[in-house]
Amino acid sequence: MIEKYSIICFMSEDSDFLFSAMTERFGVVRRARGYFLYTKKNVRLTDLYLQGGRAILGWGYGGAIGVFKNVLERKLLGNFDSEFSVQNGEKPSRLSRALSDFFETPRRAFAFSKPDGVDAVSFLKNSFGINAVLYRPWLDSVEDVSRSNAIVFVPPFSFGDGFFLLALSPQDGSAVRSSFKIPAPLCAALIRAIYDLKKELPNRSEKDWFLYDTVLTKYWNRRGAYLFPKVSKEKWRDFLLHCLDCHIVISPNINEPSIVPFGVDAGNFSLLKKNPFDF
Repeated sequence: MIEKYSIICFMSEDSDFLFSAMTERFGVVRRARGYFLYTKKNVRLTDLYLQGGRAILGWGYGGAIGVFKNVLERKLLGNFDSEFSVQNGEKPSRLSRALSDFFETPRRAFAFSKPDGVDAVSFLKNSFGINAVLYRPWLDSVEDVSRSNAIVFVPPFSFGDGFFLLALSPQDGSAVRSSFKIPAPLCAALIRAIYDLKKELPNRSEKDWFLYDTVLTKYWNRRGAYLFPKVSKEKWRDFLLHCLDCHIVISPNINEPSIVPFGVDAGNFSLLKKNPFDF
């Protein structure tokens, strides 16, 4: 039996560095839409960080925000059971059914938070002895990942850092109690976002990701929609600041890939092309 594990998530040191640098240069972010962040100083930033993949569909994509607002208006803010996350006897929760539909195999959904600086797969292995695989849309095959009994799923709805979903096969011997109960409005939004992602998966492919290779692959190795750094760890923060000065937001953590923004104009990378970074 794995006992209930609870940890409060704070913004990571890397994220804090990035967001502080953004505010210093451009003022606070006043609006997010698609793959852009609009700042108080009227500068539009192209977002390749996308909150670690939580906004991979684009800021405001789909119906998740509308669902969040609708459930929020019902004042379901307490820690009591709701229709979205509770297991009703043998009947899986709505969140479990959404992940089962996504991976096309029966799943039970659990929510975990993790310490800063530890990846979710290592956290589950070291803390609970669970051997999980990470699923990344437009990189990993749903069919291949579904062969695993335990899948780490980063929900495509941005609401804070540090928490993730574990999609566990019912036949798995691990008895898991989630680290926290997801508030009903957030849980409902996550469910909708999972269905939104499934619907969008076939609509994006390699033809959408290679469009900016002439600029981006100088600094990253691209695999599908993901950008893995060529820049060294020692120069990473300097590169991050250089990208900010070129109005581009990248992952602040060198071990966490940046993401190719879907459908933006190639001109959004013109400043980086004109001002290359020497590494």
